[in-house]
Amino acid sequence: MNHCPEKIKREVFTKYLCGYTPVELANEFGIHFTTIYRWIERWKKDLSEHTLEELPFQDMGMVLEYVKSLKQQLDEAARSLSIIHESNVLQTIPLKDRIGMAKKYVETYPVNLLCRTFEIPVSTLYYYRRKAMDETKRQKEERDLSGAIRAIFENCRGRLGAERIRVLLQEQGITTSKRRIGKLMKQMGLSSNKYANTYYPSNCALALEEGTDVKIL
Repeated sequence: MNHCPEKIKREVFTKYLCGYTPVELANEFGIHFTTIYRWIERWKKDLSEHTLEELPFQDMGMVLEYVKSLKQQLDEAARSLSIIHESNVLQTIPLKDRIGMAKKYVETYPVNLLCRTFEIPVSTLYYYRRKAMDETKRQKEERDLSGAIRAIFENCRGRLGAERIRVLLQEQGITTSKRRIGKLMKQMGLSSNKYANTYYPSNCALALEEGTDVKIL
């Protein structure tokens, strides 16, 4: 980009002054971000000797034109939203469906903005957001627990059932119920085979000696 047109450089400069990041500019113009940073350093050096009011008239005019175009876009977007809300077209979509639409963007946009856009009570969307976070946390816990169960099961050559696995998990600082372990083992297709003539490590043998377990089918 040693021969990048001056017009492109000025457009990049204008958007940088309006708040665009170097990475955003690089993606938009297809220019390597290191080149953008180099331009910015050069501009900063030039700007350090002048105030904003002392910018060359051409540069200042480009900034003002760009800000004007942004304002027009915002005004048009505001009018479009106003028409949508005044027409009550959103009310023809069931609340459950609107909540489903908003949930797709809950990690990207502020809750208050989504509620105004989809005409949803703030408390309702917060409830579903909290519920989704709880579900995600539980899913992670289940994945971690399933991994620990599988590791013990395979280490013991499939000789242990849910109760003995629960004991070994507890020794590792993982407290859970036999019922939950059995459910996860069933989901993973793990069935104890304690009557097989198979070698198993000493810690598995110790667990077996403590009692008889129920076979998980």
